[in-house]
Amino acid sequence: MAKRSEGIRRLVMASSVLAVMCWIVFAAIDSHFFYKFTPILWLVVAVGAVIAYFIPKLICIIIYWIMEGFRKDRGK
Repeated sequence: MAKRSEGIRRLVMASSVLAVMCWIVFAAIDSHFFYKFTPILWLVVAVGAVIAYFIPKLICIIIYWIMEGFRKDRGK
């Protein structure tokens, strides 16, 4: 797979942090600012934050994988 440029890596990192922040804000608003939280909901927030962190990176990997496939087809 082609190596991503530094700008793309920084963009992915920033969008990952933004996704985690959005997930935590959503959880806070949905739970009346953590007032109605149980231990299982803390686990859901923690696992959701980890998943939200990796989603932009996975999207970037998939896009680069597709673009690399088109480059290989163009080269034939």
